[in-house]
This record gives sequence, structure tokens and C-alpha cells, in this order.
Amino acid sequence: MKPTISHEDAQIKRFRKEPDRAISYFNACLEVAFKENDPELVLTALSTVARAFGLSRLSRETKLRRESLHRMFRKRGNPEWHSIFQVFRALHLKPKLERAV
Repeated sequence: MKPTISHEDAQIKRFRKEPDRAISYFNACLEVAFKENDPELVLTALSTVARAFGLSRLSRETKLRRESLHRMFRKRGNPEWHSIFQVFRALHLKPKLERAV
């Protein structure tokens, strides 16, 4: 019998192999989050992408403790902008805003 893995774990595995797919996923989540006024979705998506990158590696590159990253990515996490920017930089992401129509 083949062991099953969660959808999220399958996503993370795929994102490790295809980093551009992770970026597309995060951008899609951002779009939905703004349309539906759901900021928690942004943190959930960022958490998934961060775990694909590796939290230990992310912790080293951001100089944030792993525990801080875990707290930051919780559903009710309330990270500081400085921390989010550090994560974006470590993930080699450059946020871009555009005018909503």
C-alpha cells in the first residue's frame, strides 16, 4: 500500500522542484486574498512557499529564529513588515503592486 501525503506536503515537494510554480501560487493567493479581504491567506501561502524553501535555511538567511518564523506563519500570526521583507529577500521574491481596477 502506497503511503499518502497531504495536499500541502505534495505542493511543497512540487515547489522544491519547480520554484517558479511556487511564485505563481503565491501571486494567485495574493490576488484572491485581496479580492476576498483575507489577509490570513497571504500568510498561509507565504508559509507554504517558505517551507518549500526550507525553514532552517530561511532562518539562517533572515537571521530570524525558527520559532519566530513558525509564529509568524500561524493563521493568526501578525508579523512585522520588516520580518516579511526579510523573508521575501531570502526567498528571492520581489513584490510588485499594481493599481486595482
